[in-house]
Amino acid sequence: MALVKGSLILIKYFIRSLTIISTSVLLFDCAGNSYKKMSIENPEKLLSIQDSLIKVRGNDKGILNALTVANNNVAKKYLSQGEYNFAVNHFTRALRLSEANAETKYGLLLAEGQVLVKKGNKNGIWDAIEKYSKASNLFPSNGEPFYLTALAYTKLGDTDFDLILESYEKSISLELDDRLRNEVVKKYENAKQRKTRLDSFWK
Repeated sequence: MALVKGSLILIKYFIRSLTIISTSVLLFDCAGNSYKKMSIENPEKLLSIQDSLIKVRGNDKGILNALTVANNNVAKKYLSQGEYNFAVNHFTRALRLSEANAETKYGLLLAEGQVLVKKGNKNGIWDAIEKYSKASNLFPSNGEPFYLTALAYTKLGDTDFDLILESYEKSISLELDDRLRNEVVKKYENAKQRKTRLDSFWK
């Protein structure tokens, strides 16, 4: 009888342990999904607890991936607003979390290039063009690096139309979202018109 009671107690403990484990796994999965969702829908909120998450679950690949996505999304937002230094900061943080992330490397190269072009230093602009070239190697089908290259060449001097037009044409031949494509085409047409006027002037 005592043996039966002992067996029943062990069974109860076993079932309780399984319940605890199952609940922990469920909570872990829900949290992981929640962070992933937050990295897309509200990345700023997720980044507000980034340090705490890293301290507690710094080896969790799911958490690190969510934080990487969040930093990338915030960086892209700053990039679109012309806040290039802030974009660089967030892409850099993302790269520390995921060194092999190609999207992060790509974004960082574009943002660093924009910082250099904005400063206006001639050598810095050439460095920016080099960064855009490296970015295009990461995503060869993306036309954005060539568009930024065209803008950089324009800032170096608005008369070297061969390089400027070639970069615009390369950009247009590759993938661009509709908004950016319209912008590129408009600037390309303006550059062609300037070249025509300059050529006419020297005739």
